[in-house]
Amino acid sequence: WMEEIWWNGFLGFRDNRLDELEGLSYAEAIDQFIDRGGWTDDESLQFLNLMEDVISTEYTADSEQFNVEEVEFFTKDYSIKTHYMAIPGMGFGNIAANYAEPLKEKIQLNSKVTEILTEMENGGYTITVKYEEDGASKSVIAETVLVTVSLGVLKAGNINFVPSLPSWKQESIDNMGFGLVNKCVMTWDNDDDLVWPRNKLWFLLMTPEDETSGEWTTFYNPSKFKGKPSLTAWAGGDDAVKAEAQSDEEILNTVMNNLRSMFPEIRDPDRVIISRWGQEENVRGTYSFPVPGRDLGDDADNLQRRLGRIYFAGEATGSGWATTMGAWETGEEQALNMAEYLGGN
Repeated sequence: WMEEIWWNGFLGFRDNRLDELEGLSYAEAIDQFIDRGGWTDDESLQFLNLMEDVISTEYTADSEQFNVEEVEFFTKDYSIKTHYMAIPGMGFGNIAANYAEPLKEKIQLNSKVTEILTEMENGGYTITVKYEEDGASKSVIAETVLVTVSLGVLKAGNINFVPSLPSWKQESIDNMGFGLVNKCVMTWDNDDDLVWPRNKLWFLLMTPEDETSGEWTTFYNPSKFKGKPSLTAWAGGDDAVKAEAQSDEEILNTVMNNLRSMFPEIRDPDRVIISRWGQEENVRGTYSFPVPGRDLGDDADNLQRRLGRIYFAGEATGSGWATTMGAWETGEEQALNMAEYLGGN
């Protein structure tokens, strides 16, 4: 199926018609591929539906929302090199904490920025950052400011910029894509509970295209890294949004029903953690994605452009959108720009 329907099928169709597909979503392009290719058998259609579901877990958006021009999804040489992050003690959170350890005395946690105020004064201007710490309102005067909050926080208007952001920056913020992926992380204490292939990293469940298709059908298997039976179920796009309104019990029930359709003997896990990134007020989602009919590069440039001595960084502000490396590199770039300004003043 991958060879016939995706690599030699849809991706070839996409590559040969990029001009014709300009401004379309992945879903619209796949529909054209189905119509022109005469794909009518249920298994082929279910496979294409599965690939659309995988797009939502990879890029946080449903195929109807995702620009087919920006990404050649799941090419033949596609691979993921970050499985080692599943090893206990690794993970992006641990890496960030270790990197910040020498600087922790200078990092003020549990302090929520509410306003960035720029005022003219004595021929120059000052920047005041207002924030809340343990329920108390505080402020600090800054020579430079680096804004690294997520695009979701900017969309939500959690930070009040005074004066308001210019229209060209606000327009990009309002219209860039910022999606959602959530995970249901499960572990089992007993090695005998490992009833799935230990060394196979991914399991994808094909389902008919209906109102529940694609809900928790992608599974990552880090068992060999964790040292105990472990699985992570993924949900992206509208399925992830829908799941955030459900209870943990409802989500786990759907996840286990899907797993039992592949592995009938699997029992309920001993420990479950379910993320709800859309409800995290300091994140409001996961990461950015390209919207049909918009130039992601132009939007990212607008988002990154500084306003006086206020700088912007984050995954949505550079070419590395949707990646940790993109966030890191833009932060490093802007930190160097700020250091250059401060060193010359």
